Amino acid sequence: MFSKVLCVLLFASSNGGVVVLCCLAGMAVGAVLFFKGFSMLRFKRLILDTPLSRIHSASIGLVEVTGTPVGPYILSAPITGAPCYYYRVRAWQWVESGKEHEWKSVLDESLHVPFFLEDSTGRVLIDPQGADLDVHKSFSDEVGASFFRTPGMMPPNVLKFLATRGLVPEEKIKLEERIIPQGFPLFVFGTLGENPALNSGSVRPRMNSATTVSFDSPSRGSSAGVTFRTPIGASVSSRGATAVADVLSHLPGVQVETTEIQIPKDGTPAVVPDRAAASWNRAGMTFPPNVLPNSAKPSSDKSAFGEFDLHPSVAIGKGEHKEPFAISGYSQKELVSKLAWKSMACIWGGPVVTLACAYFLMVYLQWIP
Repeated sequence: MFSKVLCVLLFASSNGGVVVLCCLAGMAVGAVLFFKGFSMLRFKRLILDTPLSRIHSASIGLVEVTGTPVGPYILSAPITGAPCYYYRVRAWQWVESGKEHEWKSVLDESLHVPFFLEDSTGRVLIDPQGADLDVHKSFSDEVGASFFRTPGMMPPNVLKFLATRGLVPEEKIKLEERIIPQGFPLFVFGTLGENPALNSGSVRPRMNSATTVSFDSPSRGSSAGVTFRTPIGASVSSRGATAVADVLSHLPGVQVETTEIQIPKDGTPAVVPDRAAASWNRAGMTFPPNVLPNSAKPSSDKSAFGEFDLHPSVAIGKGEHKEPFAISGYSQKELVSKLAWKSMACIWGGPVVTLACAYFLMVYLQWIP
């Protein structure tokens, strides 16, 4: 009965091309879900096959560890102001164009400071760049245009955040903030290897899918210009790279900003504007250990293992061969359980969606009665 009703609705459509495209899109979505399900299933089995290690005894290669995040510096989350080591804020604008209504991403901002995972046996540096993060959601809400006409109805922190990011909703905006807070236990699955910030003293931005450009990062007591390229990536230039920035600025669709960084001679970290630091993160680049965002403040964290070393030889990160890397606020058991039901839902639901869309398409085209 349901299929007959849906067929009638399809036939009643005034634009047959839209119906065909919707069916084809549904078939593609089903196929993507199917393969995504197997990807999650492989990740689940990889977690189960990798022994949970104590930090002190973790060996080079794929590891999974559990502990509490600690670090010498702390950030304030931009919406809630909560102290954290990492935040990611996303915003979606409700857009209405003709018959189409959708949420359009208008902001994806993330920032982190160096932090460590600590258990009773030791601690290890975590490089969150490129991780699949499933961490604490500190804020999630929708803001309508009516709130701007009556400012007293909007929390001051939300109003300040929207104003500083230039977000004024025509209809409504959906906001989400996720953070890694102090004292919140984490499960980390990743690759323990050489600390990428100490790899060669260079920063390697991704310019596009086919080109990679690298420049030496500044040494102590020197300065460097950091050039950010938006919206399709970023580049970092050091001494003598001004010509490269000039060339980039003349490329279509490329906007270049340059920020001068002074590296103190006494070894204290250099400070960069939060906007520049967020652009650096968005481009997939790892902070040198002597560069911090402007909003980073000294942390009150105390550790049983002495002072924090910002230049450790090893860290847990993505890995050179792009192995799975996840940072989760759930325990290993809870994460495996989530991956199990999600993978099964995708593996079984994907083909169902594909077959249903294919059937209705054939009915609509009268290939079957």
